[in-house]
Amino acid sequence: MDWPRFGRVVLKPFSAGLSEAEWKGLYETFRDPEVAEWNGSSPLRSPFWLFKRFVLAEARRKDRVAFVILDEKGEYLGTLELYDLTPEEATLGILIGRKDRWGQGYGTEAVRAALDYAFRVLGLRRVKLRTFAHNLRARRAFQKAGFREVGVVPGPRGREDVHMEVRREDLGPEA
Repeated sequence: MDWPRFGRVVLKPFSAGLSEAEWKGLYETFRDPEVAEWNGSSPLRSPFWLFKRFVLAEARRKDRVAFVILDEKGEYLGTLELYDLTPEEATLGILIGRKDRWGQGYGTEAVRAALDYAFRVLGLRRVKLRTFAHNLRARRAFQKAGFREVGVVPGPRGREDVHMEVRREDLGPEA
C-alpha cells in the first residue's frame, strides 16, 4: 500500500475500496448537523444505499481524486478530495468527521499528505481551497500546511469565504 501519508495519517483512495466501518464513518460524517454546518451544507437525509451509490459514481469522475483519512490505528477520521482537477491545479476539500479528533492536528497532517500527492505524484503546480472566514481552526490548519490567504469574498448566507492557495514552489525544492 503506497498511499499518501504524513505524520499519523494515511489517505486511502476510494479506488482501493472502503471497509464497512469506513463507509459507516463516511455516512455518519455527512449526516452530522454540526459537520454539515461547518461544510456549508445541510445534513444528509438519503438512505445509506443511495448515498453509497452517489459516492461511488462521484469517485469515478476523472476530475477528482477522493480519499478516506485514516488515523495511526487505521481507523476512519474523515474524507479528503482533490476536485476540479486539471493538469495544473486542483481544489482541496476536507472533512474531519470524527469530532472527538478535532483540534489534534489530524487535518493539517491529512492536508500535508494530500499536497505531497498533488505536487509529487500528480505534478500539479497549485492547490486552492475556500473556507468560511469564521472557521479559524480550519484556516490555521491550512496555514500550517503551507496555504496562504489570497482573498475574501461574500459567501453563502451572509458569511465570508476566505480563498487560500499553495503553489509547489511555496513548499520548497522537495515538493
